[in-house]
Amino acid sequence: MVEIGEQFETLLLSLQKQILQREADLSKFRVRAAQYCADQEAEIEKAKARVEVIRAEMGELMREPLVDNPLPSSEHAKSTAVTSMNESDRIREAAKMILAEAGKPVMQMELKRKMESKGIYIHAKNPVDLIRSALRRDRSFNHIRDKGWTLASDA
Repeated sequence: MVEIGEQFETLLLSLQKQILQREADLSKFRVRAAQYCADQEAEIEKAKARVEVIRAEMGELMREPLVDNPLPSSEHAKSTAVTSMNESDRIREAAKMILAEAGKPVMQMELKRKMESKGIYIHAKNPVDLIRSALRRDRSFNHIRDKGWTLASDA
């Protein structure tokens, strides 16, 4: 009879250990689930912000240019090339003006659109890459990942 009581007690202890283990596992799962939800919400917010940036960029691209003929004649371009700033200098000057007005980080594509709206056209195969390159080579500018460019004095 004593043996059955000991076996019963051992069985109860084993069941209690299993219950405690399952409760601990459930608690860990709840923490991981909460973190997963928070991560997903943050990703969704980033995606929404990207959609808004793209929507704004598309709106700008669909807008009519303010200047009828943005490309100067080749003769005019040759005559002014020697006396004027190079393309990177023009980009930096325009970017300083735009970033000072904006007062917040501005993405490269947005910088390009704002330059064009001011009649400043970048003559390059890939204007956005040239903007990135020009700003990256000047310590007057800081790049903030996923936000854009700022003036170094704003950072």
